[in-house]
Amino acid sequence: LWLSELLPHTAKIADDICLIRSMYTDAINHDPAVTFFQTGSQIPGRPSIGAWLSYGLGSENEDLPAFVAMNSRSGEGGQPLYDRLWGSGFMPATFQGVKFRNQGDPVLDVSDPSGVSRQTRRRVLDAIRHLNAQNHVNAGDPGILERIAQYEMAYRMQMSVPDLTNLADEPPSTFALYGEEARTPGTYAYNCLMARRLAERGVRFTQLFHQGWDHHGALPKRLPRLCKDTDQASAALVRDLKQ
Repeated sequence: LWLSELLPHTAKIADDICLIRSMYTDAINHDPAVTFFQTGSQIPGRPSIGAWLSYGLGSENEDLPAFVAMNSRSGEGGQPLYDRLWGSGFMPATFQGVKFRNQGDPVLDVSDPSGVSRQTRRRVLDAIRHLNAQNHVNAGDPGILERIAQYEMAYRMQMSVPDLTNLADEPPSTFALYGEEARTPGTYAYNCLMARRLAERGVRFTQLFHQGWDHHGALPKRLPRLCKDTDQASAALVRDLKQ
């Protein structure tokens, strides 16, 4: 298997990965191709691969989603990423991926607002649950039950996500393996480390996106930078999961 000299760490795990070279699309634009890659169709609306796996395998952790998506970028922009790339399409919303953000709180509103206690938030959610349950009795829409389940998952994530992102228990050897960038939220290396911690906690499917590969020139300058962003951490994740 031939690999670029820009991927020395990946070369060392070549026997542990599968490189697919036969995939192609009929579309000439980025978005239909990425949509096809994620859903099997270049037309939006179908479930993503992670949603199908979430549907088929379920979850091993009631306090975290079965499917998590994370993105990072090289600092040079790149093609936009849309939520439907980790969406559930025509399946219930409970199977869609939850996006962990690359700045601020990993998940929106995971922290209680200033002046709002955990008990107050629980009472608010209980009141919303009661109203939604009444609405479901009247309307019979299964989407209302999905909304209730998502609210409850969000509440449980207020406890599980801070523990997930607390790296105090990681030994120095972890950062020697992944690289020092793994200490910095928003980097690809950090997301790789989060992927391992998610796997440890029973999250079934984690998908990492790294933007910035759309190079129309200056490859000798740009391509090494992107490979440096991803090579060591990707190989580290495979090694870490194996051990």
